[in-house]
Amino acid sequence: MEINVRTAGDVTVLDLKGNLTLGAGEQKMREVIDELLARGRTKLLLNLAAVPVLDSSGIGAIIKSFTTAKKDGGKLKLLNLSRLARQLLSITGLLSVLEVFDDEASALASF
Repeated sequence: MEINVRTAGDVTVLDLKGNLTLGAGEQKMREVIDELLARGRTKLLLNLAAVPVLDSSGIGAIIKSFTTAKKDGGKLKLLNLSRLARQLLSITGLLSVLEVFDDEASALASF
């Protein structure tokens, strides 16, 4: 899992590349998000355009990060979900909890 962190105004965008699955991928994402939150970066946008595989551990890591950000007064939103990722979030009922966007401009404007 590669994570490129960039800022767009006061929003921190995390461009994820690789599988978000059990193990190093989901662990690395959680560590990066925890570090950003600790530094006061509370508006987070996860760009999943280059994430071909997402499993239950990856979904768990997203939910844990979402909950942690919310507890810290922040927000975590998702961008560019694959069809499979969207189906998984729909089946689990998480699409109604998480904010999901298909284009970065509208995602950034939503903060």
